[in-house]
Amino acid sequence: MSAALELFAAQGFADTTIDQIAERADVARQTVLNHFPHKTDFARAWGQGRRDELATIGASVDGDRSARALVQRYFAAAAEMNERERDLSRAMLESLTPTEVFRYISAVPAAALDRGKERGEFSAAADSAVAAEVLTSVYFGTVSRWLIGGPPPFDLARALAERLDLVLAGLEIR
Repeated sequence: MSAALELFAAQGFADTTIDQIAERADVARQTVLNHFPHKTDFARAWGQGRRDELATIGASVDGDRSARALVQRYFAAAAEMNERERDLSRAMLESLTPTEVFRYISAVPAAALDRGKERGEFSAAADSAVAAEVLTSVYFGTVSRWLIGGPPPFDLARALAERLDLVLAGLEIR
């Protein structure tokens, strides 16, 4: 997996072959295929690893913290992951289907939004699944613009925080 991710970051997903991955990992081509029958399986495993990392945020947050703080922490962690490995994020996001990409981030915000509704932070009339969908769209739209070639065009963490605040303000009880 690490050999594949190094190659994807360096030369892109489409331009990396199974043979190159096998050579970099110093294993036979069939060994690679035994673990990852399709090249897209690397992208799926990468995405699952990120989902798992983000899912731990909800489990590790103090019960007294606000739902808003939980969602902010979640988006900050997602921004940090992308900033840490920008080239790999670009390559991997290009390799996934829109459905796979969408599943990547929506589960935790929905749970946090439900928590906010239960605690009276957010309107009970707000549909958490729809709000999570909006947040997911905001996330991927922002990250996609940030990943466009060349140096990062803006501060990703700040841009995500600003957009998150805008959406969450609309959910708050007035």
